[in-house]
Amino acid sequence: MKRIGTKILDFIEIHLAAWIFILLLTSISIEVFSRYVLNKPTPRFFEISIYSFIWTIYLGAALAKRYNQHIRFDIIYSRLPPKGRLLVDIVFDSLITIVFLILLVPCVNYTLWNYRIKSSVLRVPWTYLLMCFPIFVILILIHNFRDIYTNVRIFMGKATERKEVLPWQ
Repeated sequence: MKRIGTKILDFIEIHLAAWIFILLLTSISIEVFSRYVLNKPTPRFFEISIYSFIWTIYLGAALAKRYNQHIRFDIIYSRLPPKGRLLVDIVFDSLITIVFLILLVPCVNYTLWNYRIKSSVLRVPWTYLLMCFPIFVILILIHNFRDIYTNVRIFMGKATERKEVLPWQ
């Protein structure tokens, strides 16, 4: 079961994000070429680049959380003993989890409600364009639950620190 969950997360956070990033680069390249070489902008590729950029940001942020690669302001944090750092991680992950749990239902409802609204050029329902945020919230919740569980076990001395190999190394 753990392998299936990891494969699903890999698909969403690595493979889907990579394809969306390729779509972003392609649409920007086509838009720049058509705008500055052909002197004829293409609104479709401009809109595709905007939405693929948003999706890339949210999926990339979830991937960064998965591997604990977010930038930290750690002047005080780095001076704490290992158990102090674990406690800080547990508290902050718990606070973020509570906020995201409160946010999840209204976020999904708002995304589904926007099905009636269509994008200006592509005429795609906004639900598909805004769906990246609820997916991001769910991914962050998954990673936070995993991190809280792991950090509590390490804090209690029932586990050792986990080492994951970053997919880009």
